[in-house]
Amino acid sequence: MNLDKKRRRNFFILTGTFGMLLIMAFTIIDYLEGDTIEFFINILMSVILIFGAVGVFKYNADRLVYCIGLNLLNLAILYNVSIGAGGLVALIWIYLAPLLIFFFMEKTESIVSATLFFCIAIILLLYPALFNTHDYGLNMGFRFLISLLFITIIAYGLEASRSRYSRLLKKSNQKLTSQNEKLEAAMSEIKILSGMLPICSHCKKIRDDQGYWKQIETYISEHSDAQFSHSICQECLAKHYPNLVEKAS
Repeated sequence: MNLDKKRRRNFFILTGTFGMLLIMAFTIIDYLEGDTIEFFINILMSVILIFGAVGVFKYNADRLVYCIGLNLLNLAILYNVSIGAGGLVALIWIYLAPLLIFFFMEKTESIVSATLFFCIAIILLLYPALFNTHDYGLNMGFRFLISLLFITIIAYGLEASRSRYSRLLKKSNQKLTSQNEKLEAAMSEIKILSGMLPICSHCKKIRDDQGYWKQIETYISEHSDAQFSHSICQECLAKHYPNLVEKAS
């Protein structure tokens, strides 16, 4: 599971748990007050949360659940606004929509969903007569839409910034991982000679860990990737092959 998916699931658990508790409380209140429509809306929202949890954690359908579930939740919020549920209380809950939209949905889906949500809010608050919805007053509706637009922009900006730096961090981590893998591969090919090497003062053989004396070329070749090619220095040439030196001169 990638970090972004895990992040959304953890927040889904948090919001879903507290959301269910709030819905249960409102359901009891609406039942006692005799608000049948709001009572059934609360039941519907509970069902959405339950099926959403099943879709996410059992069927691994995160993206589909977030897209469908949030849009249904937004419709429920907008319906409460249209009937003036709780007076101005319904308007307060509408602020929650853009925050959840940009947190859970992908970029394109979130922009489309937030735009539709805002357009419907404009109709409900500025033109209530079109569908005979609750009239909050033009002044109140206009002020509220300005604040909703501000929150929508902030929510988009925060999520876009987080997403950008998350991609940069992921790219940086991938580059670092690649460099580490190359370094480990290089280190595995390198053999290092270290410590005290017992060497004969006459024949220059080296004694290995098993006590055997080996030619220095053989020992170094076995303990490193070095290879030897034989030649002869000028001093040895003059000492062992003086005739060749005289002919060359």
